[in-house]
Amino acid sequence: MTELLEQRRRLLARKLAAIDRLRELLHYSRNRLPYPLSSIDRLPPEPLESVSALIERFGKLQDLLGHAMREVVLLSGEPATDMNDVLSRMEKLGVLDSADDWRALRALRNQAAHDDDLDDGAKTAFVNTLAAKAEMLTQTAARLTDYAYAKLDLPRITA
Repeated sequence: MTELLEQRRRLLARKLAAIDRLRELLHYSRNRLPYPLSSIDRLPPEPLESVSALIERFGKLQDLLGHAMREVVLLSGEPATDMNDVLSRMEKLGVLDSADDWRALRALRNQAAHDDDLDDGAKTAFVNTLAAKAEMLTQTAARLTDYAYAKLDLPRITA
């Protein structure tokens, strides 16, 4: 095995360890409050901090999963020049339920990164949707790490 390939395998193993940790933290943040919420604007500071953590962890996990999926495809010896190819492969492997679901999660992540809406109803609906989709994201993370460790003979690294 070449040194470059071994470096990529170790890097992916580190990403997967970070994914596992983020998955746990997202699950924790999701379960801190009784979703669905009725109003974001009326939350006291401590629960509002939990909402912020949920949003941040959702976005970070979604980003990191996208990078890791591409790396899994590449280390499997397949082309990953286009994210649509990566998503199609992940769907075939059973990592993703559907590529369209992943694109919807990505759209949610993008909305979180650019959400300047001041309307309480819209913010609350968005956060409730994010909380509802968090489980789908954590399940995808678990399937990706399980697949990568089983098929790519990666070293186990703890975050």
